[in-house]
Amino acid sequence: MEAQKVESLITDAFPDAEIEVISQDHEDERSDGDHFGLVIVSEEFDGMSRVDRHRAVYDALGDAMGGEIHAVEIRAQTPEEA
Repeated sequence: MEAQKVESLITDAFPDAEIEVISQDHEDERSDGDHFGLVIVSEEFDGMSRVDRHRAVYDALGDAMGGEIHAVEIRAQTPEEA
């Protein structure tokens, strides 16, 4: 999956967010374009636990998780935390 598509999925769920998508694929035969780092800064995370923030991000990624996306590293913060 392209990083732009990942960003689009996150933007649809968190329209006010500042988003950074980082491809984390290995530079060898294991590289499939399916590992990403996500930095998401949104007011919507205010009052949410870390687990709930991650669930919200996984929900935004939907069916792509476990399919086109194999793994994500998530940093979900409010603007005050960033």
